[in-house]
Amino acid sequence: MKGRILVCRVSVIGGDLRQLTLAELMAKDGYDVNVIGFGENSMSSKYKTTNDINDVCESDIIILPMPVTLDFKTLNAPFEEKPIKLSVLSEKIKKGALILGGRISKEVIKVFKNNKCIDYYNREELMIKNAVPTAEGAIEIAMEETPITLKDSNCLVIGYGRIGKVLSALLKSLGANVCVSARKYSDLAWIDVNGYKSVHNDNLKTVANNFDLIFNTAPALILDEEILKTISPDCVVIDLASKPGGVDFEKAQDLGLKVIWALSLPGKCAPISSGKIIKETILNILHEEGV
Repeated sequence: MKGRILVCRVSVIGGDLRQLTLAELMAKDGYDVNVIGFGENSMSSKYKTTNDINDVCESDIIILPMPVTLDFKTLNAPFEEKPIKLSVLSEKIKKGALILGGRISKEVIKVFKNNKCIDYYNREELMIKNAVPTAEGAIEIAMEETPITLKDSNCLVIGYGRIGKVLSALLKSLGANVCVSARKYSDLAWIDVNGYKSVHNDNLKTVANNFDLIFNTAPALILDEEILKTISPDCVVIDLASKPGGVDFEKAQDLGLKVIWALSLPGKCAPISSGKIIKETILNILHEEGV
């Protein structure tokens, strides 16, 4: 395995500090790493830096950012002055090279149709570990946006998935009074067993006015107009769900409620830790692929 690593060439293209952390860690592991699309932000003695997209032609592994693209035409590369077109990039990548990216859409797969694409964002181990920086980031926002301490505050966590589990535990450890809602009765049972108050999503309207903070983790519209009308005007709502979110934002604004849509917290709040998580996930994929 180590012999394979030493001859394996990797290009990390675009993204943010998460990708630079990933590049440095893979270089330490013995990979021949080339970083493209970061300009002066990518200076390091651990890997090679270039602004020439042609340098990807000899790479065996191409690591793209998360998300890969925001417009389905150009690579997500905020530190690069000139846009990197996906179509141009696909022409430079050699046949047989493995492409790894986060949130790879159908449009992206079509562009890179001559290569195998694997979405590292969909990996369960990444999602579980990413729940920690997401939960910590949500708590950081809560502390900044409220005039009260989390200790003794009344908090509602909507959803008991990966993020909901971690966030509920952290809030409880800080002394908050935690209530968790879910739609599955099995989740409600676990919520009770773990010492939180529980409520079914269908009954949120009856309890929504009791909270200082509401965190939504469910990837569906939960806080609709009917429920929003019952929420205290002093309550802060933090939505952690991916687009389109779990809140009727237009109605919340009409009602004068404070709603914060906190997207991509791992990359914003803990980019280095998130880069380590991506690196670990990618190594798992490479092991499975026999690379």
